[in-house]
Amino acid sequence: MSSIPFEEFSRVVTESGVEPALDFLEQHFRREQDFFKLFEVLKMRCRYQLGLPLIYSKQPDDLDETQQRQLEDSLLEACREIGILFFKLGKFQEGWMYLQPVGDKELNEKLIRKIEADEESIDALIDMAVSQGAAPVYGYRLLLKNYGTCNGITTFDTQANRFDAETQKKMAEELLDHIYLELIENVKYAIENAEAGSAVGNSENVPTSQSGDRRLVDWLQMYPDLTAGGAHHIDTTHLASVMRIARPVDDRESLLKVSELAEYGSRLHEDFKYPGNAPFEDTYHDHQLFYNALLGKDVDTAIEHFLAKTAASEADQLGPVVEETYVEFLSRLGKTTEAVEFLTERLLGKFESLGIAPPPFELADTPESLEKLRDFYRSSDDLLGYAVCCLKAE
Repeated sequence: MSSIPFEEFSRVVTESGVEPALDFLEQHFRREQDFFKLFEVLKMRCRYQLGLPLIYSKQPDDLDETQQRQLEDSLLEACREIGILFFKLGKFQEGWMYLQPVGDKELNEKLIRKIEADEESIDALIDMAVSQGAAPVYGYRLLLKNYGTCNGITTFDTQANRFDAETQKKMAEELLDHIYLELIENVKYAIENAEAGSAVGNSENVPTSQSGDRRLVDWLQMYPDLTAGGAHHIDTTHLASVMRIARPVDDRESLLKVSELAEYGSRLHEDFKYPGNAPFEDTYHDHQLFYNALLGKDVDTAIEHFLAKTAASEADQLGPVVEETYVEFLSRLGKTTEAVEFLTERLLGKFESLGIAPPPFELADTPESLEKLRDFYRSSDDLLGYAVCCLKAE
């Protein structure tokens, strides 16, 4: 660097004082695109505007609550500005360092989506988006696209629980869509090869869904022997995993997809039907009942099925997994009165909650269910629980 900026700065600070000198530094570092140093200038400006020493010291600042909030807000705004500047320069890792304390998820997503995901950037991009939580759903989609299903399942199982329930559900939808499309493509390829060799049928005659696209269920109906002789068209461990991971999904299209995957799984050879954890020991049969009921099919049959499992559960040894799953299932079916009745008879006061079933006061969303919960707390001599029910009813 030449001596000119130093001389010019010395002149400005001598003739005009602190604020023009800070203006000079800000303009200089913006031109040089030296955003690390620009941030330090912005920090000094924040402190100067509050009448504080320009440089931090070991002595804590003597600020009242309003001044402390103003300082924090101005520093966060400086972080936001520097983070955006780094992203625009293509240095997204540096930018993310400044954007993390800001906590603006919408901004993070917007900036990250503008980054070209190429061989050079993809690993760092996925790490920032998923592992560091900058844009987990988008990052998870990139991971599935670039590294496949196996890595996707491992990442979900090790990292998804760090995020809120809505984010976990969206990540599950991404995995479900990925596996569903993979299986569809593999099935189509297998059928086309079979037709070319021995004319097992004509794929042009396969029925279509209302959208005009052939779904997995369409192929299964046309080719009922698709999985005969142990044939399968996807890694069956991946298929079993998505049965479990997809449970939070609740939109109709996702439920249709996972129900069709369960139908496909139920047709596999027994060697490829891996047992699951209670209450989904029979992985595909149990999940098929579960997902179909959420679609409004055979609801009573599914309720009876999972209720029977609660009678045989080992809650005393393993915790009330089966019972809480049943309560959550009833809740999703809109049967909150029945859910509260089961909750009060079998769970409340007997077991610590595992967090699978909704909290009691959230679950009781009808006058009937709230009355059942209130009566339980009254009989249990729980004044607080009783009071909350009464107040919620007002």
